[in-house]
Amino acid sequence: MRSSIREVDQGLMDPVKECRRNDYLLSSKKIGSGAFSKVYLGYATHEKLLQNYKLASDLRSKGHAMVAVKIISIAEAPPEYSRKFLPREIYSLNVTYKHVNVIQLYESFQTESRAYLVLELASRGDLLEYINVMSDRRESYGLEEGDARRLFRQIVSAVAHCHSHGIVHRDLKCENILLDEQGFVKLTDFGFASQCTPRHAMLKTFCGSAAYTAPEILMRKKYNGEQADLWSLGVILYAMVTGKLPFKERQPCKMLRMIKRGLTFRCAVSQECQELIQCLLQWKPSARLDLQHVASHCWMLPSSTITFQKTLNSAGNQSEQRKAQEREAKRGRARILLVKHSKRWDSS
Repeated sequence: MRSSIREVDQGLMDPVKECRRNDYLLSSKKIGSGAFSKVYLGYATHEKLLQNYKLASDLRSKGHAMVAVKIISIAEAPPEYSRKFLPREIYSLNVTYKHVNVIQLYESFQTESRAYLVLELASRGDLLEYINVMSDRRESYGLEEGDARRLFRQIVSAVAHCHSHGIVHRDLKCENILLDEQGFVKLTDFGFASQCTPRHAMLKTFCGSAAYTAPEILMRKKYNGEQADLWSLGVILYAMVTGKLPFKERQPCKMLRMIKRGLTFRCAVSQECQELIQCLLQWKPSARLDLQHVASHCWMLPSSTITFQKTLNSAGNQSEQRKAQEREAKRGRARILLVKHSKRWDSS
């Protein structure tokens, strides 16, 4: 840990001192960056572990002392960010604490020029990187559907947890979904998150990444945050199984025209998966499949259950076909008898 401090470049000397005063050791290894922030690998000291039960409990289960330290430059960020968005991010992370698929905030502190968020470390990068690596390995775009299903279940669980606590994310995208060392999903970057109380309150802030943004936001209409998150989930699932974004244009008006033309699937995707994506990417917000129905959709079930359901449906169809054939045969026999009886009556 001591060597990590010596390796730090001059530009990090002040953050290193500020972290040390708060019982964290900051390394020079940058593991992420944003518009006004940079994320570095850090370590919790023994003193800090004695002070912070939440941190100590979580790191003990992980078997290491590593954390991610997000450093926000208050001087570089616009006043609105420090006044509005940063407090929202901290609030959202505190409210959604202790869900296995949401990144954990251990602590936050601030100086005159910088704000620090000490976060759970997710060391395997983001979902976009994972999709690209697996696409190269498979020599085929996107993830295998079994792998996509495993991850998407976790993403849906994380978003449902946020919504149940009155938090809408508003910037769901592959880059904001991290993977830890065990391959578990960690939803992160709550900078655009908003508290929605009452639950169906309408929002008006234009935010998020255009490729993942719902059409009502692109049209600058008031929108329901939960329904906007549902659209983003549909885009994420499409990207996971195809390796591409469904709609990609920089200008909102062109993006809206693409959306109106509808979805195309450029590679082999199961009918059940296509149906789920279509149900999420509905132009009308209220027509989108809610999270409860997403979680119980047939594609979300374990593959063995899907196979069983298909077998069951197939058996049911075959049974219905046999019954239909039997009914038709009975009707045929009845017609023959009717003809014979009528002939007998005519001859009498």
